[in-house]
Amino acid sequence: MSHRHVRPHLLMAALLAALAPAAHAGEVVYRGQLDDRGAPANGRFDLRIAAFGDEKSPQTLLAPIEFPGVEVKDGRFELRFDAPLAGDREAWLEVAVRDAGASAWAGIPGRSKALAAPLIGACWSSTGDSGTDSLLNFLGTTDAQPLVLRTHGAPHLKILPSDVLVGGTFPINASIVAGSSSNFVGGATQVRGATISGGGAPEGDSDPDPEVVGEGPNRVSDHYGTVGGGINNLAGNGGGGSGDAVFATVGGGSGNIAGGRYSVVGGGIGNYATGVGGMVAGGASNGASGDNSIAVGGSLNCAGGTHSWAAGSRAKARPGSLSGFAGGGCVSVPVSGTLGDEGTFVWADRQAADFISTGANQFLVRAQGGVAINTNTPAAGTALTVAGGMAINTNTPTAGTALTVAGHVSVPNSALYFGSATRQMLNLFGTSFGSGVQLNTHYFRSGTGFAWFQGGSHNDGENNPGAGGSVLMTLTPNGISPALTYSGRARAQNFENVSDRAVKTDFLDVDVGAVLGQVIRLPLSSWRYIDAPGERHLGPVAQDFRALFGLGASERTISTVDSAGVALAAIQGLNAKLESENAALREDNQVMRADNAAIRSELAALRTLVESRLPKEH
Repeated sequence: MSHRHVRPHLLMAALLAALAPAAHAGEVVYRGQLDDRGAPANGRFDLRIAAFGDEKSPQTLLAPIEFPGVEVKDGRFELRFDAPLAGDREAWLEVAVRDAGASAWAGIPGRSKALAAPLIGACWSSTGDSGTDSLLNFLGTTDAQPLVLRTHGAPHLKILPSDVLVGGTFPINASIVAGSSSNFVGGATQVRGATISGGGAPEGDSDPDPEVVGEGPNRVSDHYGTVGGGINNLAGNGGGGSGDAVFATVGGGSGNIAGGRYSVVGGGIGNYATGVGGMVAGGASNGASGDNSIAVGGSLNCAGGTHSWAAGSRAKARPGSLSGFAGGGCVSVPVSGTLGDEGTFVWADRQAADFISTGANQFLVRAQGGVAINTNTPAAGTALTVAGGMAINTNTPTAGTALTVAGHVSVPNSALYFGSATRQMLNLFGTSFGSGVQLNTHYFRSGTGFAWFQGGSHNDGENNPGAGGSVLMTLTPNGISPALTYSGRARAQNFENVSDRAVKTDFLDVDVGAVLGQVIRLPLSSWRYIDAPGERHLGPVAQDFRALFGLGASERTISTVDSAGVALAAIQGLNAKLESENAALREDNQVMRADNAAIRSELAALRTLVESRLPKEH
């Protein structure tokens, strides 16, 4: 048997009963409306009516009367029967229906109140009334039943009183359901203060227009929810209670759900605002599951974190375990913590890939064609083009700069482009510390010195590499010229010391002989550096060198200028020593040569004498 709904049109039934002529005293004329699946019924049906003294009492005023084969046309039917109700001011009718000739009755929930004819006279004229008192004269009901207005036989406006009463007398408000007769408010519990302004359609392919898909009624499941129009929209979370998603609003569109407290979906299709205070302005398949989050529009976006923002296409701020139901663009997005990526802003261009946040309080933009500020022409191949001044993470831009950033700037797997003009300053601390470009030179500017550290962490102490770090190189002032200190090995094809007379002063003569003596006394040894175990070297240590010669700026270092100067002085001292010794040797040699010549002369004379004394051989 088909499921039928008898909904007596209380105002029309009472009015027509009074106007219809009764055949005799005690005859009742009852006219009502029969709906079949939300539409006016047609055909023949069996009807059964019983009368009661009030809405709840089990005591009948009239035994059930059956009316077989009643003709129903466009939902309307009329019943005439004798009933001893003339002494009663009102009666409550209970109705059941079945297909003609069927065996089982389908009872219609609830009872409808019918008034006796003497009370019907105070009716509103179809041409208007005058002299009415709004405290006494009104259209409506005086009990807990709804007021229903029909068009073409279908109930298209319903006013349902709240079950919460003021002072135990009057409802605090009423819910209004307009539009499709399939629209409804409530669920497992009664809903108060709800509004459905229109729209809606029976489920299935009820609208013949091919552009209209996803037909379904508009619904409000929680207190004070609102649906403006459209089809298949829900204000509330549709759960068992009616107070956990209050004040939700759907403006229109199709298949949208505002399922969080104070949540809003403006329109579009398939959007979900399930976080407390979450909002989706429109678009398609967007989700705002984070509390106080917003998905502006576009498609497949997810504002999942608390106070997050998403727009464009497939821009996603990750939700948390406490975020609302993951609908629309939030489906299958990874969960991050309890609040998600809170405070994160994500905007994505129309690329066919998700653009998902990686943490809280981020500002993320994906723009394949480049980002431009104060200009509509992004520079080719650059991620950001700025014309004029801009401040990030601060409300105080530095005068004369294009970009002022308070915090960190990351450019992963890309380049930072500064254009092709000279200067192009990168100022790190005011204008005294930075990097710039001349026509053919890249320079660094420093207030005092320059250092190169390996590892460690920041420390405000000058030339301090921080915990775990080491100093590789420093360049610091040393009198009129800076001093370069480097830790490690330096290699070059040629190393030149500046030795121009113009840069020197305070000249003193050198006792090269004394220097030679000091070099002779200088301890020499073979050794290796601690951090270079595979290498051996030969030479003095700085402390001995400093003690003997008093040269250089530190007893921990030996300047190549000083070592070369000492070596040259020692060579000169050695040369002077050799020259002096050679001169003495030459003088001794000359004396010896003279003595030798004298001896040779004397020997020659002696030989001659000896030979003269010897006998001559024959």
